[in-house]
Amino acid sequence: MELDELKAIWQNNEAHFERTLQLNAELIEERRLRESGRHLRRLTAGITLEAVFNLVAVLAIASFAADHVREPRFFVPALLLAAYAIAIFAANVRQIVDLRSIDFAEPVVGVARRLETLRLRRIRTTLATLLFAPLMWAPLAIVAARGFFGIDLYAVADPRWLTANGLFGLAVIPAAIFVARRFGQRLRESSLGRALADEIAGRSLAAARDDLAAIGRFAEDG
Repeated sequence: MELDELKAIWQNNEAHFERTLQLNAELIEERRLRESGRHLRRLTAGITLEAVFNLVAVLAIASFAADHVREPRFFVPALLLAAYAIAIFAANVRQIVDLRSIDFAEPVVGVARRLETLRLRRIRTTLATLLFAPLMWAPLAIVAARGFFGIDLYAVADPRWLTANGLFGLAVIPAAIFVARRFGQRLRESSLGRALADEIAGRSLAAARDDLAAIGRFAEDG
């Protein structure tokens, strides 16, 4: 066999090998993108369910407030609860819009950036919800007792109990902000903090992010 023939065979084999590697890379990327899309669809369904629940809560609280508009002792707690529920519902809608705007035809880096933005937004929303939750306990007890059982909690409960709950809710906010500023950076940099953040943001979102990160690493290695 002539040297030129050997070179031609070698070049053909090399081209075939490179094409095979490229096809394998494309198949891996496509599979990872499908997995990311599946995780995000699951997350979208979960957030949509949350939004429906919060919308029902907003409507129920608004109905209660309308029925007690001339009774400030019930109307004001209902307004506080409504504002709280509306804020959570608005955050749900924003996250759904963000999820639906993700286009996997974009470069992987751009999609990953969108997912990271969504992750941070979900973490902040969850932490804000938990931060103000203690403040909502007294209004919730007042509205629930009246709305479900027809009980005037002001008449049957110790006023000091209601006052203590309100003050506790107010005290939690600056205390939590102080702890977050004092230890937040250290917690974010720890493996425990990152795992906790993933749990708060949602495992589906974390899984989608990991899939895209794997695509990025594979592309860099290639």
